[in-house]
Order: sequence, then C-alpha cells, then structure tokens
Amino acid sequence: MFEPFTLPDRVRFYSGPGQLPQCELTAPSGRVVLCLQGAQVLSYVPTGQPDLLWLSPNAQFVQGKSIRGGIPVCWPWFGDHPEDAKLPAHGFARNALWEVRSSFAGDDTTQIQLGLTDSATTRSLWPTPFDLTLDIELGHTLKLTLTTHNTGPHSIVLTEALHTYFAVSATDSIHIEGLAGCRYHDKLEGFAIKPQSEELTPTPPLDRVYDHSASGLKLLDYGLKRVIQIDKSASESTIVWNPGTEVAAGIGDIGAEPSRHYICIESGNALGGAVSLASGASHVLVMELASTPQEA
Repeated sequence: MFEPFTLPDRVRFYSGPGQLPQCELTAPSGRVVLCLQGAQVLSYVPTGQPDLLWLSPNAQFVQGKSIRGGIPVCWPWFGDHPEDAKLPAHGFARNALWEVRSSFAGDDTTQIQLGLTDSATTRSLWPTPFDLTLDIELGHTLKLTLTTHNTGPHSIVLTEALHTYFAVSATDSIHIEGLAGCRYHDKLEGFAIKPQSEELTPTPPLDRVYDHSASGLKLLDYGLKRVIQIDKSASESTIVWNPGTEVAAGIGDIGAEPSRHYICIESGNALGGAVSLASGASHVLVMELASTPQEA
C-alpha cells in the first residue's frame, strides 16, 4: 500500500466537467487525468506522445453515470448481470464515488490509491461485503492494480475488466498481435466459440471475449506510427470491442465518426474466467501500458 504522502505539484485535485472530482498526476515521463467517480482514468499522455486513451467527444459527465472512454472499471460483474439484466451493466464500481486513500511522488513515479467498500447502496445491488482498491502508478509506463478483498463470511464469484479505450488513427489502420491461437466467444453470434487462427486485424463491428491469459499484447497503429504494449497478470480474458459506425451512430455518447478512432482491448476475467474468492481472500488484477515508435 502506498504511504500517504502528497506533493502538490505532482498530484492535483480539482472540479472537472459536471462538477465531478478529478485528479491530475504528473511525472517526468507523462501525465494522467482521472475521475474519482468510477476511479476512471480518462487520459494517459506519455511525454512527447499523443494520448494513448480515447475519450469520446460526446462523453457525458454526469453523477452516477460512467464516462465514455478512458479506462472504466467493470466490477463485480462484466457485461450484463448474469441473473438480473435490470441491474447496471458492467457492475456498480464504474459509477460509484471512490475515496482517495493515499498518494506518493518519487523521483520517477507518481502514485495514487483509490478505494471503495460496501455500503447500503452497493449491498442493494450485490449483497456482499468487500474492499476494492485501484492503485495507479505513473512512471515510464502506466500501471493499474485492481485488488479485490473478500471481507465477508462467505465465498464470492465475480467477473471484472479494465475496459480500456485506446485512441487510434483509424480502425482500418491497426493490427493486434498476441491473440493468434486463442479461441474467442463471439457476442455478436450468441457467444459462439470460434478459433483465432491468425493475428487480429479488427474489422468492426466486433465484440469478442478471448480466452487469453498471456501478457505482451501489441496494438500496432500504422497511422500514428506507434506500438502500444499491453502487459497483464491474473487475467484470463482479453476483450476486444468496437460496435461499428452503424451501431455507434445510435449511441448518444459515441457517434458514428468518433467510433472510427478507438478500439477497446480490455484486460479482465469474464465468462469462464470468473474469479472465485474464499472469505478473507484477495485477487489482484494488473494491467500495464507502454508506447514506443513503430519501427520503419
């Protein structure tokens, strides 16, 4: 756990759009902006590079509503609730106000820890005691560590994802390496299980949950001439999603043209990768992002 030590010039809190509380982290190697609602990273700009993350130009900043873009935290279920579709999609963590537990600034890194615990509101949606933390570390990479601790007397089962929207030059100018040989569940075809025989050149619409636990995915962007490296641990699933322009045109906080400039590549545990936690046990999901120029 981070020590509670804040340097004002490296960790700055302020009221953002919609009067939602935001925080800016800076370090010699970059800048991060996050919203305390949802513990949602909105921007990650390595020094001298464009933003790695996409934030919709039509994003809505409203209390209790997830912001479209960045890295929403999907927890304690991914997608629709398995038993009650009327409950919030992707769980409640991305809509809740998290508390700041600590911050730290060293020579090369700036860190903050945000936390969320069960309350009357969460228990009305998921009757389970828990303690959830998100550690955000900005250095030469951006590292997110999502830790679930089961503080209740019974075992629990959950699904989760760090729902990352990557900014791209265009969806027809990218390639994803690291998924060849995996199978995936195709949500657009009733979760039919299919093989990924070659590396993925995504063609929206697509909505896939890959059975994929390996680290080291690469997102190649030929327009921006960069390679984004996605490393992860304790993650059995990689989700790839873009609804395509026709569907996105009907989504108020996306839009047809803006949808061409992002791809979601999410690190998590979904479907058969659900996490089972005994009473008193913890689970730690880690995702780390870095960007390098594309080789000629």
